[in-house]
Amino acid sequence: MRLLLRLCTCLACWFVLTGWAAPAAIALSAVADASSLGLRAEVLEDKTRALGIADVLAAPDLPWRANGTEVLNFSFSRSAYWVHLRLHNDTAAPLTRLLETASALQDVVDLHVVHRGQITETVATGDRRPFANRPLPYRYPVFPLAVAPGQTLDLYLRLDTHDGLFEAMPLVLRTPQGFLRHSQTESVAFGAYYGAIVALLLYNLLLFALVRDGLFLKYVLYLAAYLTWNLCFTGIGFHYLWPGAPDLNNQMLAVAVPLIFVALTAFSASYLQTRARAPRLHLTMVGLVVLCTLQPITGLLDFYAATFITILPIGAAMLVVQMIAAVRIAVAGYRPARFYVLASSALALGALVTFLKVFDLVPSSPLVEYSLNIGSALEFILLALALADKMNQLKAEKLAAEQQALAVQTALAQDLDRKVHERTQALELANAQLQTAAITDALTGIYNRRYFDTLLRREFNRCMRQQASLALCVIDIDNFKKYNDRFGHQQGDEALKAVAQALAQRVQRSTDHLFRVGGEEFVVLMAGQTRASAMGHLEILRLAVQALAMPHPDNPAQVVTVSCGMAWSEVMQGEPDALYAQADQALYRAKQAGRNQSAQ
Repeated sequence: MRLLLRLCTCLACWFVLTGWAAPAAIALSAVADASSLGLRAEVLEDKTRALGIADVLAAPDLPWRANGTEVLNFSFSRSAYWVHLRLHNDTAAPLTRLLETASALQDVVDLHVVHRGQITETVATGDRRPFANRPLPYRYPVFPLAVAPGQTLDLYLRLDTHDGLFEAMPLVLRTPQGFLRHSQTESVAFGAYYGAIVALLLYNLLLFALVRDGLFLKYVLYLAAYLTWNLCFTGIGFHYLWPGAPDLNNQMLAVAVPLIFVALTAFSASYLQTRARAPRLHLTMVGLVVLCTLQPITGLLDFYAATFITILPIGAAMLVVQMIAAVRIAVAGYRPARFYVLASSALALGALVTFLKVFDLVPSSPLVEYSLNIGSALEFILLALALADKMNQLKAEKLAAEQQALAVQTALAQDLDRKVHERTQALELANAQLQTAAITDALTGIYNRRYFDTLLRREFNRCMRQQASLALCVIDIDNFKKYNDRFGHQQGDEALKAVAQALAQRVQRSTDHLFRVGGEEFVVLMAGQTRASAMGHLEILRLAVQALAMPHPDNPAQVVTVSCGMAWSEVMQGEPDALYAQADQALYRAKQAGRNQSAQ
């Protein structure tokens, strides 16, 4: 029985002692350029947030537990946390190592260095304290540690927050040479990264100024919001831009994150044309944007944790909705959406790798360490290429539209020319018809009295200039009134047309013209003929009418006949009316002589 009691006592003591046992010391000779210490640390949760270093050292029975991940991650918590590490210089030379608490956003980081139970150094720093408190001017807290030969140091880190949000924080121990190489690599990487973002930002701002397309301005706002967030998130802004304003860094961070989602959603909606191509998802995006725009208020009021409790699920939902919309629109055949899916996938992959690293699900490496930056850089470049492609597509569409408009304009111009030509021809024809109607007798179709007056004067003047002869012949139907009285005016009109046709068939020379100048009176102008030939031609005209043999019982010849009078002049003098008067007198003499004859 005594043996059993002793065995139980020994087991109980062993469990108690192992519960209190300090972690195995980390031999500094085994530390390479960079060694992760997360799995070598033990953690104590202080729910009261009241424990000081003296309380921790004076109470060996506190519930310390081994940390199970390489990255310290306490997420949302109102507690404070203590982290314990033990370092041992197992060499014969003094060594210097640098302890990195590799989170730029951890609010409170207090380091207590303890040797043989005595506190030898205390450093109070963190994101909520002035940058000048840091032992080394670096974007996150770095603590130089000098360890004498054979010396063992206990390191106690106290981590606390402003309002309950802990950042994932790797613990890394580096040699001075390793830290130098690491800091130089980071300087080059971040310099190239920020340089690329600024170059893209300025380039797209210039494009906006040139083309006035709001899509480029939205992309610029997205880049600016992301750049602001990244400067705060990495601690570079706190290091170089506002080292004396730790609260400002956190407020800017809480404001920039919602603005990233708002700017990205505005850009995505315009770029993908979701209003027309995915209207339901567009409405969802608009609703999420409204919720997102309220989040910076809590950030400005310095409720940092409250902002991220709400913005993270809202932002995740926005990204998911945008990706669904992009995939649907891309599947529907809209080429710019394919670029968007590719760009978003690059950023999502970088964020996923960062998330897996935080929860210690992938091994640490430079690619993993900067996966978010690499993913975002790829996204920015792909989106810039997408904008360029869309601009080219818009140019092609504009060119096609211009060509189509030009083709339509050409067709319209040709059609207009055709119509103008047709209209011109119609007008010319109408004018010709009007001109013809103006100089043509409506009944007989030969020239009328108006044209006779014009042409007589013109021919008279021409013959006067050229010293040519001109014969004017007046022809009158005999006893035409009696013809109308017997047969009626309709038959009289037919007789007039028959007489005009008989005369016109025999007035064929280009210098001869036939006119109807009155009811039954006709005139013939003959230029360039002798008196005898003119008289002979006039006689032919008279006989042509008689040959028609139209019955006229009231006429001595019993058929329709005409009387003719001619005036002929070889030298034009005076007025043309005098020539006409002479011909009219000759006509009178022919009628006095018995009608159906010619006189001069």
